[in-house]
Amino acid sequence: MEKQDKPIWREWLESLIVIALIAIVIRSFIVAPFKIPSSSMVPTLEVGDYLFVTRYDYGFRIPLTDIQIAPKKAHRGDIAVFDYPGDRSIDYIKRIVGLPGDKIVYKDNELYVNGTKMKLEKKGERAYFMGDGSVDVSGLYEEHLFDVDHEVLRKAYSIKDGSWTVPAGHYMALGDNRNNSRDSRFWGFVPQSYLVGKAEVVWWSWDHEKGTVRWDRLGKLLH
Repeated sequence: MEKQDKPIWREWLESLIVIALIAIVIRSFIVAPFKIPSSSMVPTLEVGDYLFVTRYDYGFRIPLTDIQIAPKKAHRGDIAVFDYPGDRSIDYIKRIVGLPGDKIVYKDNELYVNGTKMKLEKKGERAYFMGDGSVDVSGLYEEHLFDVDHEVLRKAYSIKDGSWTVPAGHYMALGDNRNNSRDSRFWGFVPQSYLVGKAEVVWWSWDHEKGTVRWDRLGKLLH
């Protein structure tokens, strides 16, 4: 008996199912897109940046659960995506500045980690668009977070001073735009199990105010 050929519609359906399953696996366990909606990470990330976030840097998390397979610790200076502790349906992106057991002090808009003040070098002034379309201007600095050098925005005053000790299994995360970021200074620490992934590269960037592509940002590696 001759084998009957599958109907064309069935071949298409099976192909689409396989493609969908591959896409789900890639997005859930390997890499996922992420859009920057606010200015809390300017100058590192701009409103309208689209990122690729690798999901395996902190271990593989089973979707819709807190279960991490082979969990890995975050590193100081990582730009991490995580579930916002105040509403886990929302993803946040900030920079990890405090590791478990660290003593963090934020005073007069300067960061201290375990008693060491993180050095700041003034680079000038920076104007930027905020999420609501208004414009703000802050000082542009390079912050030396031990062995991770990155840019931050800050003003002469601090919006939140304090002293914190990071609990075991948790992290402290700050926005690089220190005067325009609701971060661990306000809502506390990020549990290991809330970590989603590490931001790696800008693959697209759209300037909503000018209505143009930021070509110079495409392919920008993040650190």
